[in-house]
Amino acid sequence: MLVYYRVRNEIHTMFKEPLKVQIAVISDLHLGRKDKLDQFNRNPGAEAQLYQLLDYLETHVDKIVLLGDIFETLRSKTLNKTKELKTILQYYPKFANKISNGGKYVLVKGNHDLVTGAVLGASEYLTIKENNKNILFFHGHQLDSVVADFWTKNFENVGVWLGGWLERMGIDITKKANASSKFKSLNNLWKVGGFEIAATALGKKLNADIIVTGHSHHPMKVEIENHLFLNSGTRVGGRQDMIILDTNINDYEIYKKFDPSSQSSHQMGPFIEEALS
Repeated sequence: MLVYYRVRNEIHTMFKEPLKVQIAVISDLHLGRKDKLDQFNRNPGAEAQLYQLLDYLETHVDKIVLLGDIFETLRSKTLNKTKELKTILQYYPKFANKISNGGKYVLVKGNHDLVTGAVLGASEYLTIKENNKNILFFHGHQLDSVVADFWTKNFENVGVWLGGWLERMGIDITKKANASSKFKSLNNLWKVGGFEIAATALGKKLNADIIVTGHSHHPMKVEIENHLFLNSGTRVGGRQDMIILDTNINDYEIYKKFDPSSQSSHQMGPFIEEALS
């Protein structure tokens, strides 16, 4: 049985102190070299908004899980992913400093930044047990062999790399797709498919009560066979998707936009869904 949860347009839930078991989840930033291939940096103000959010979360939640594809290492001119990751970190020094020195950050690797495992110690899977709940975090590319189409299974990395060269030549192959995905996200049009079902099945196999993924860019909260599945969406194309998990009060929500200027030092709300522009 599927039980859908609508991402609310306006949230006024207050998360009371002390905030001992709150986890923020962000994924799929696809940070690049701050050039025209950098899907995150294309949007004016995106970096400042990100730091504003992270600064706030650092003082209001226990952990900040970065759930894969934080960096875009597949679209470099060469195939040297380690060199590309280190270059990207130089373009985002404040972010690099946060994840290197901030004890609240937990990095999970995705298919576009697998090299973070070797370079930054990113995990493949993360399990957190809080308040008798087993929460499983993984990016989601692990399921591509099961649910992806033939081309994605066999040629995705090559396709992403060639796509990078097309965009260098002025052929934008991501703008339309990002706009379509954003429209579906803001209007809650994404539905459960093979990916979500496979992720939940894997979670059940690993004794998880709650399964959290990224990868698809489809922010979603849905109950599948008595297990809660959540997807953290993305932050490309002007989007600001994020999950907040509060195991203390069993509150697990997806949010579309965060306005820290509206926050006091003792609350974690409101979160407001981004308006479709």
